[in-house]
Amino acid sequence: MLNLVDPLQSLPVSEEALELARAIHQAELVPQNKFDDAIHLALAAVTGVDVVVSWNFRHMVNLKVRQRLPVVLAQERYLRHFDIISPYEFPEE
Repeated sequence: MLNLVDPLQSLPVSEEALELARAIHQAELVPQNKFDDAIHLALAAVTGVDVVVSWNFRHMVNLKVRQRLPVVLAQERYLRHFDIISPYEFPEE
């Protein structure tokens, strides 16, 4: 698995991303002790990715986050939509 992500670029956590992560965390989209998951979602919104692929079914790839995250992002003026999917849903092409 590490070989798959090794060539990928790591994104710096900006103050903008931290502020958005706080809003996501405050909206209780992720558990209180999982602020890193909020940062992950915030970075996706701030950097404008199209898709977040995650094995984290408990805190990210679930109906609650998929439905409520766009609302929280819109309240924070992030209107660009991105999908949150599992590797099982990722297209093979």
